[in-house]
Amino acid sequence: MRGCRGLKAALVLYVVMALVFSACGKESSEGLLKRELPENATPEKIMLEGLNATDEVRTLHYVFEYSFLVPPTGEQPYPAEVKLSGEGDYDAATENAMAHIIWPTFEREFDYVLFQGVQYYRLADSDTWYELPSGSTLRIPSVSQITRNTAEYLDNFQRITRLQDEVVDGRDCYHIAMVPNFDAIMENQEFLNMIKGGKEELDETTLSELEKIKQGLKGASVNYEYWFDKEFLVLRRTLYHIEMTSKGDEDTQSFTVKVIMDIKFPIYNREVDIAKPEPTTLYRRSS
Repeated sequence: MRGCRGLKAALVLYVVMALVFSACGKESSEGLLKRELPENATPEKIMLEGLNATDEVRTLHYVFEYSFLVPPTGEQPYPAEVKLSGEGDYDAATENAMAHIIWPTFEREFDYVLFQGVQYYRLADSDTWYELPSGSTLRIPSVSQITRNTAEYLDNFQRITRLQDEVVDGRDCYHIAMVPNFDAIMENQEFLNMIKGGKEELDETTLSELEKIKQGLKGASVNYEYWFDKEFLVLRRTLYHIEMTSKGDEDTQSFTVKVIMDIKFPIYNREVDIAKPEPTTLYRRSS
């Protein structure tokens, strides 16, 4: 059934995005402090110090590209791919954010603003800003989401490895790979509250689909990669690569999905002015 399969696909993408985030010296041109780690630093040490350094920035500029692929099935004889790309800015002091987003799958571009906890968007060729209702799932990555609760964050991974150092946009970086423990993540109260979207309890359909996703994640191929600037320890890139199977039932076939989320952080601490869009109208979903 298409509706059920669509709910599964949406939940898979939402789960992944909800999971889905020293010594001091002279400041850089970005206002970043130089930091030092021993050459034999463990991946845990690099990750903790890197997330802490990133958490101290005032603003960040980010460039992102998401891809969500469902291969051909009996019901759908062609691959379905949804791509989303764009760039934006985040202000750590106010937690406000803005972005320009390109959605080539639907030949759309739109602008996004998160101001004082309220989300707004408009089509790029329109002057009308829409205010999204509380609990809406559209979210653009922020440094607080990436670095939140660092110690607890590391507890949600079953393996962490230091790979060969690499260069990202001209910056020498430590390269860290992590394999998440989805059982721990999906029992996390913050994660469950995010899935509920402000509701007291999840409805039976969502609970059922969430349980199926949890079962599918047990056999999933999942890898998270992080690149930390060797001089300043801030994040320069994150890459999430997930491939998992959603098991079917009497009405639907099993299908495998692949999700790739690539975010780069080329500029920190530049001046950012994020204001509430005006005028706005409350978004209402058409029935």
